[in-house]
Amino acid sequence: MKNNLNRNSYRILENEGEISRKTICSLTTRVTGELIDSNELTKIMQPKNYSGILLIDGKFVPVRNTKKAKYGFLPKSAKRRGKTKGGLVIISYMDYLTHDIPIYEIALSENMYDIEAGFRKLKEIGYLLRVVVCDESMGEIAQVAKKMYPDVIIQTCLTHYGRVIDRTFKAKAAKRRIKALENKLRKLDDWHLRPTWHYSRERAIQLTNEIAELEFEYGYLIRIEEIFQDIFWKAKDLEDLNYYENELNVAIAWMDLKRYPYGKRIKDRYLDYYEKREQIIASIMNPEPEIPRTTNLIEGFHSTTLEIRFTSIRGFKKEQNARNYINALILKYRFHKFTDCKKKFKNLNGRSPLEIAAPKNHQNFRNHDWVRFCRNLKKRP
Repeated sequence: MKNNLNRNSYRILENEGEISRKTICSLTTRVTGELIDSNELTKIMQPKNYSGILLIDGKFVPVRNTKKAKYGFLPKSAKRRGKTKGGLVIISYMDYLTHDIPIYEIALSENMYDIEAGFRKLKEIGYLLRVVVCDESMGEIAQVAKKMYPDVIIQTCLTHYGRVIDRTFKAKAAKRRIKALENKLRKLDDWHLRPTWHYSRERAIQLTNEIAELEFEYGYLIRIEEIFQDIFWKAKDLEDLNYYENELNVAIAWMDLKRYPYGKRIKDRYLDYYEKREQIIASIMNPEPEIPRTTNLIEGFHSTTLEIRFTSIRGFKKEQNARNYINALILKYRFHKFTDCKKKFKNLNGRSPLEIAAPKNHQNFRNHDWVRFCRNLKKRP
C-alpha cells in the first residue's frame, strides 16, 4: 500500500513482485479503509503551533459512481472529468507556516455548505484563524470565513486574479507577436544584409507597419495589464502601491476608451479592481502577519501529492474507496519529512508537517510506522 501511495502504479508493483494487480488493489482498498480519519487525528494530537494563516483550495477527483449534487449546489469542476462523468472535490485547509493540513473536506462540489463544515471543524480544534488566502473563483470561502471569523483578513490569490485579467484582455499573443516582429526588425541592420539593402528597407517598412497596427489595436490592453502586474508583484508597501495606482489612474484618464474597441474590457477590470481592492492588497495593508499573495503552496500539494496519483489511477469505481484513498494520501503527507524546502522554509527540512505543528499529545508517533500508527489509533475506543 505504501509503495502505491509513493506513486508506484499497480502494474509496476506487479512487475517487481509476485503479487497480481488485483490482489494489490484489494489490499490497498482494505488498508486505506482501516486508517484513522485525518481530521480525527488532528483532534487527538491537538497541534498547538499553527500560524493562523490558512490557504484554501479545491481539487477535483474523478469517480465513476457518485451521487448527483443537490439542487442549489455549485457545479463541480469539469477538469479531467474524461469518461468518468462524475467525481468529488477535495477542499484542503493548509496552515501556511507549518505546511500541515489540520482539516480537509470531501464534497460533491465547491459549495458553501461543505466549506462551512470545514470552518466549523477548525473551530472545534481551536484553530485561531487570522488570515485566509484563496482563489477569487471560490467566493464562498471569503463569505463563510467572515461569517465564522468576523475579524479574519481575506487575501485573494494574485496568480489567479492575474490570469483572469489575461483571459479578459487576450493581449498576450499580440505582445509576443510584437516582440517577434521587433527582433526581426533589429536583424535587418546586420552587416551581411548590406548588399540587399533595398529589400531590407521594404521589409523594415512592412514590419514597422505591422507593429504599429498591433500596438494600435492592443496597446492600451498591454499597458494596463503591465501596470496591474506592477501592483501585484512590485508593490511592497503603501508608498509603492500609491505610485503604481497613480500610474493606473493616469493611464486610464489619458485613454479614449469610448472609441477604443476594447474599452469595455479595460473599464470592467478597472472597476473590478477597486471593488475588490481590500482583498487584493490585504498583504500590503496588513504586513505584520506575513501574508502570502498566492495559493501556490497548496496548489503544489494538490499537484505533486494528489494529481499525480489520480492520473495513474484514472478514477475510482466507488466513492467510499476514493474517500479512503484521499484520506490515506493526506495522512502520508502529514507524516512525511521535508527535504527540499528553501528560503524562509529551509528550517522545516528534516521534520514532518505534523511534527512542525507540535502536537500536544504526540503519542510517540515519530518512532512508529505511520500506517501501523494510524491503524492502531482507529482501533482504540
